[in-house]
Amino acid sequence: MKNLNNLIQILQKANIDFVIVGGYSAVLHGSSMVTQDLDICIHFHESEILNLRKALESYHPVHRMTPQRLSFLEYPQEIKNVKNIYLETDLGILDILGFVGGVGTFEDVKKNALKIDFFGHQCFLLSIQDLIQAKKYLGRPKDIMVVKELECILKKENE
Repeated sequence: MKNLNNLIQILQKANIDFVIVGGYSAVLHGSSMVTQDLDICIHFHESEILNLRKALESYHPVHRMTPQRLSFLEYPQEIKNVKNIYLETDLGILDILGFVGGVGTFEDVKKNALKIDFFGHQCFLLSIQDLIQAKKYLGRPKDIMVVKELECILKKENE
């Protein structure tokens, strides 16, 4: 991640309601995992996407999963069937999820999220239990390794 602190600041200044999920969530829970992108879960609503576009406008956000590298500022025009957006920005890679497999919608994700101080900013973090469920759902070898690590961390916290 090129500039995680600035990216978090930008999201907060734009009043984006988000939960940190994915790799950084695992790291913040104590995992030794290495990650290069920030995954967040938001409520996919027109106004939230518009705020996100305005906030990222100066950082040249493009869809990193499309060969055409379409601008996020223009595409998608309608979001009603969009569940996830995968961006590359001048600040780094930002994956925006409207649904987290194994957990559910933004409301489900935020329900058990923890409020933490991250780079001097108050943020929501996916709970370790929900993160374990999400990683199990993905089932990739790297996710299963993180699940084992997180389960050990959870066990120590509960002792």
